[in-house]
Amino acid sequence: MFICKICDKEYDENMRYSRDSRYCKKCGEERTRYLSYRRNTLSSLRSMPLEAKIIQTKFLIKQAVITFGEDHCYISYSGGKDSTVLSHITKQLYPNILHLFANTTNEYPETLKHIQWEIMENHTNITIVYPIDSKGEMWNFKKVVERYGYPMFSKRVSNAIRTYQHAKTPRTKQNSIDYIECNFKKYQKYMELHISDKCCDKLKKEPLRRKAKELGMQCVILGILASESYQREKAWLEYGCNVFYKFKDNQCKPLSFWTDEDINDYIKKYNVKIPDLYHMGYKRNGCMFCGFGVHLENPESNRFQKLKETHPKQYAYFIENFADMMLQFDVVV
Repeated sequence: MFICKICDKEYDENMRYSRDSRYCKKCGEERTRYLSYRRNTLSSLRSMPLEAKIIQTKFLIKQAVITFGEDHCYISYSGGKDSTVLSHITKQLYPNILHLFANTTNEYPETLKHIQWEIMENHTNITIVYPIDSKGEMWNFKKVVERYGYPMFSKRVSNAIRTYQHAKTPRTKQNSIDYIECNFKKYQKYMELHISDKCCDKLKKEPLRRKAKELGMQCVILGILASESYQREKAWLEYGCNVFYKFKDNQCKPLSFWTDEDINDYIKKYNVKIPDLYHMGYKRNGCMFCGFGVHLENPESNRFQKLKETHPKQYAYFIENFADMMLQFDVVV
């Protein structure tokens, strides 16, 4: 017997939509049709011309501000291309809207330089948030890795491995093993290594949430694209761009349906200043030592090898502290 996640009714196993589904046949078929419709909708939005996307993005931002008030909305600002485009658009509507930047202690120097330019020259209203937890303890990347594990492969894989390693009951442990076997079989050989998805929570998400709560913020405006990851596209299919009053955090994601090409076109068309890091050949400005996605890069020219060329001092620190772990993860540095 099982209980359908949608209709909450109990059914025999032969009424399950598929072997490992959590839905009955009727609900599973309806959900499949719904997700197909949503994928088509996302595809249509992505095919719109840039100017139409800008209009839609402004509409979504206005919805958030009208709903919660300008003084209760903020931009989660990373200093990267996407959030800089979001800031550029939003400031046309609300010039003094608050930006919160999380200094994770693992930022590229060019990102920090760009943040200072935004504050001093572009007059962007930015508050810098440091990774201090609710007990007043200061965190940094090395400390998080030592305590919890290295962020490697992807958030989903790291979370699955962390769940397996910290399972409190034999049943939970076996469920984790089955989950990894079913979804991440090629990562089974790493299951006993020191891997975790906690880094982003400790260095960025939790400090930002505490600061936002302290300042009375009620809605975060995020410059994320659905195309960036499986999880982000899945979230868009379920909830769309503006997600209000459904979860603990109200979220406005007005760039979700943009593509990376749209971001680059906007930057070029409107002469938007971005960190010098992108002119050095980097495609992302996230945390310097983050391992999410590195296994998908060219093993002879991955982000860590590039770091050796562009930031030798930071690379030396990385090698001194994490080279042995990279060897275990089969990552060339």
